[in-house]
Amino acid sequence: MEISDRSLSKFLFAVEGVGAVFVGIFLASYLGGLFVIPQTAVFHSEPTIRIALSVLGGALLMLILAGIVIAIIKRK
Repeated sequence: MEISDRSLSKFLFAVEGVGAVFVGIFLASYLGGLFVIPQTAVFHSEPTIRIALSVLGGALLMLILAGIVIAIIKRK
């Protein structure tokens, strides 16, 4: 199975993009909770943010596993 450099670059760009969005949402919800008074607010436990993080985290995990498989195939 041949994988062109162009398609590999697109795949890696997608993995980076999903990872960046995941980290961005998590940091925004975490840092948003630090600046709310009283500081008992935990935004990453809100259902909408938790669902978004779960979906993006699952997609990121699947893309990472696919990247490992592609790396093994490309090495052979």
